[in-house]
Order: sequence, then structure tokens, then C-alpha cells
Amino acid sequence: MADIAFTTPAQIGAAIRGARTREGLTQNQLAERAGVSRRWLITLERGQGQRAELGKVLDTLDALGLDLTVTPQRRNSELSDLLEDL
Repeated sequence: MADIAFTTPAQIGAAIRGARTREGLTQNQLAERAGVSRRWLITLERGQGQRAELGKVLDTLDALGLDLTVTPQRRNSELSDLLEDL
């Protein structure tokens, strides 16, 4: 899968839903694999998880074999320099 920049909860939810369906998983199966409730997953996939717990989001991504990567936006050179120093 190509790197895609997500800027909204709806985009993250759509990506998770797409990955889940490509894997042939039901919401119940993914929820069980990620250790979250189906109801929570439905909310996340709908992009309504603005206050979704980051740990649960990471667990869900991990269950799908996906990573979350933080990269600086091209317009913010100061942040880019800071991240390069890390």
C-alpha cells in the first residue's frame, strides 16, 4: 500500500475499512483481533472517532498489518529539521 497522508478521522476510518475488506475480515473479526469492541470499530470506520483512543487505533492498525508513520509536512521546515535531529 502506498503512503497516504491522512488529515481527518474520516480518512483514517476509510483506510481501516478498506484494509479490513481487502483482508476479507468482518467487523467482528477485526474487532476481536484488535481487542476492541465492534461498536468502537464501527464508530472509527465512520470517521466519528475524533476522540478515539490512540492505543486502540494503533492496535487496530497492527491487527491489519499497517503502521502509523509521522512525517513532517513539506511546508514546515522547522519541524522537518527537528525530526531529522531525532
